[in-house]
Amino acid sequence: MEDLVSVIVPVYNSEKYLKDCVESIVNQTYRNLEIILVDDGSTDTSGAICDRYAEDDSRVHVIHKENGGNGDARNAGLEIATGKWITMSDNDDIFHKRQIEVLLSIAINKNADIVVGWYRPFDVSEQPQDEGIEDNFLNKVEILSDKHLYNDAFIKKRSMILTVPWSKICKKEMYHNVWYPAKSRHDDTWTTWKLYQHAKKVAFIPIVLHYWRNDPNSFGRRKFDATHFDGMDAYRTQMEYFRKQGKQRYVEITFASYIEMFFWCYNRMKESKMDVAQLKPYWKYMRKHIGYMKLTKSLGLKQWLRYRYLVWYKIPRLIFH
Repeated sequence: MEDLVSVIVPVYNSEKYLKDCVESIVNQTYRNLEIILVDDGSTDTSGAICDRYAEDDSRVHVIHKENGGNGDARNAGLEIATGKWITMSDNDDIFHKRQIEVLLSIAINKNADIVVGWYRPFDVSEQPQDEGIEDNFLNKVEILSDKHLYNDAFIKKRSMILTVPWSKICKKEMYHNVWYPAKSRHDDTWTTWKLYQHAKKVAFIPIVLHYWRNDPNSFGRRKFDATHFDGMDAYRTQMEYFRKQGKQRYVEITFASYIEMFFWCYNRMKESKMDVAQLKPYWKYMRKHIGYMKLTKSLGLKQWLRYRYLVWYKIPRLIFH
């Protein structure tokens, strides 16, 4: 008996791209799927498109709900999912036709709790074509370990794909007591790391299995507002957790992400002519907790000094000018 895989897709006003997304799921080579489309209060024809797929394919289930945000929609899907495995997608992305087959095959073959696949961004005007997958793809699987944790180049290149909810397959039990914040613009930053904390083994396959639509009108590129600050709040929560667990390398990685998010917010605020003084509480947190960044072999003296320069000198000059 093949394992049932639940595919959860939050849907909101995506009538332009939704068909491409759902078609790529219903036409997967792996057929034992429970496809949950969560219409999060769409005001266009997205809800009707979902209903038509449910009429044509018994594997498709539709939830219509009031708008609560991406995280709330994911939670609604998780509440009714009955599969042994969970995978997710944004409503404008496209699956490689073998995505679920490959990820599940790796999970079972390597006895992994989570498997992460690679992705390729594509332009809104482009129609991506599936890339060939060699029969020996299992030989390319990497089991994530401390070797990767201490590899800055690996982390920097793959930080996005390790954080986003898509291009992954997870045992449903990894989601035990893990829920997405309803209204956050960074719901995955709050959540995905908790799945890894539950997992005993995580595998990564460096072949393209997911196509991410690089939409200039996506939330990260629209007019900036202060709701993006909660990305820093999410990293702060991670950092405090890892510090209490004594996982210093995780603290280092998360602090770096916090600072990167800080400067991303700063630059977007400058572009939008916003008052950057709103960032003062986030700088004050860094100043108060700079001691979290200890002089370790993995951090090194150069980076240790750099963080102190940023926190004590560069950032104050930017926000207090």
